[in-house]
Amino acid sequence: MDTKKIISQVDGLKGTITMFADGFIDEVWQLVETRNSTTDFTPLLHMKQFSGRIDLAGTGGMGIEITKKRRVFGGFTCNIGYAAASLGVETVMAGLYGKQLDPVFAPLEEISTVITLGEPATTHVLEFDDGKILMTDMQAFFDMNWKFLLDGLGKEKIVDMLTKSDIIGLGYWSFLPAFDEMITELCASIPDDGKKRRFFFDFADVRKRESSALVDSLKNLKKLNEKIPMTLSVNEHEALVIFELYGHTFDDAGMPLAEKTGVVRELIGLDELVIHTPRYAIAASAAEGAVMIPHRYCEKPVRTTGAGDTFNGGYIAGCLANLSIEERLYTANAAVSFFLNNGFAPSRKNLTDTI
Repeated sequence: MDTKKIISQVDGLKGTITMFADGFIDEVWQLVETRNSTTDFTPLLHMKQFSGRIDLAGTGGMGIEITKKRRVFGGFTCNIGYAAASLGVETVMAGLYGKQLDPVFAPLEEISTVITLGEPATTHVLEFDDGKILMTDMQAFFDMNWKFLLDGLGKEKIVDMLTKSDIIGLGYWSFLPAFDEMITELCASIPDDGKKRRFFFDFADVRKRESSALVDSLKNLKKLNEKIPMTLSVNEHEALVIFELYGHTFDDAGMPLAEKTGVVRELIGLDELVIHTPRYAIAASAAEGAVMIPHRYCEKPVRTTGAGDTFNGGYIAGCLANLSIEERLYTANAAVSFFLNNGFAPSRKNLTDTI
């Protein structure tokens, strides 16, 4: 891996991304295993410890103490947008950040253009060292559709935003029943001006909706991919579901996993399929084939919530820096490695130092 080349291209990256249309406030909690005093307690560090407590409770009641760790912005637009903007990408976010901008979103305004369209959703996050449980009140998204975007932004503004964009995102699929309508209308609103653009998606928890809805959305994206190339980024749990839809298992059975990812990408019909896990990342591209690279595993992360989004922000930066598929994964892994070890998204210098 030519890290000097990567650093040089990342240092010179230019481009604009526009992210639609969610917005979350994350209330992040830690579970208490034992408490010795008002200031001294032992946290539940692993998800299996929590599931074990639930199993022990059986069908009866169970009480457990929670303590708040932080209140932060969250979601597709905010987390991926903030990660990309921190790397110097010109970023526009249009989503649900409060009728009057909630103070939790103020850091976004400092490094990006923020357009608020309504009240955000709230997610209660139980955070562990090896994962997280997210519980979201979805009422804020019940009215999110193409008409909502038109009413909030106007067609002229939407077209202007899309015209200026190099990469466009819409998320999360699992929280947006009107996803297919919105992405179809966004694609139709992009001018035929010869500019190379890309759509970028993270579907989030694909089990939240019926598998038939997922199949229909992927078929729609395949059709739209003929006009604008699409990148779908998923974690290992989401990859498992998607692979099974296309008759494959998310493992090395039958063929190496990277090669199998290339097969599934071709079956889906999207330009790129990216998979990020705590120990490795895979990407398959119509033009560049499929590769897997290891990730430096973080034994004791400072923060896990937002790690996948930071990976995505690093991958987007790699796209704008015109890196190869392997170099894009390397850059994304470096971004998430910094995040896990420091608890916040890297700056461009933080990223190049990590590389």
